[in-house]
Amino acid sequence: MRTGRVAALAVVLTLSAAGCTGAGPVEADACQTSNGGCDPLTTCTTTHGSRTCGACPSGYTGTGESACVDIDECLTKNGGCDSLTTCTNSPGSRTCGGCPSGFTGTGESACVDIDECLTNNGGCDPLTTCTNAPGSRTCGACPSGFTGTGPMGCVVSDECGSGNGGCAALTACTNT
Repeated sequence: MRTGRVAALAVVLTLSAAGCTGAGPVEADACQTSNGGCDPLTTCTTTHGSRTCGACPSGYTGTGESACVDIDECLTKNGGCDSLTTCTNSPGSRTCGGCPSGFTGTGESACVDIDECLTNNGGCDPLTTCTNAPGSRTCGACPSGFTGTGPMGCVVSDECGSGNGGCAALTACTNT
């Protein structure tokens, strides 16, 4: 019987001498080199001598096991930017350009038309009508008896300056 105990003790000593130290075996870190083969944008976790790769971050597609590929958000509905702006793809995200002249907003969601006619008749002559248009405005024509253009100003017409204004030769022409 003593021989059996000695043999069992020899097996335990042999296993202990095989490179295990401390309270138990030391697990190799599968993530220590090259992020364990996971994409650099993911987290590598060592579990039971193996490793698992985390999911690709927002803005990327893939499993994380090999490559996370940037999603071009601008290809779908202008990336959520207003249709009047430019969407620019960037790694994992996108940026929206600013709203064009005549509009207010950031371009991230909506560009809103500025009604230029609400301030100083939109720069049109006070005798004309200002009509708001997307991103701009138009000025109406000068009224009868005036010359010029709505945006540049209306001036009283000199009806009598040419051909006596259509009056008979011996009559006086009066501008109205």
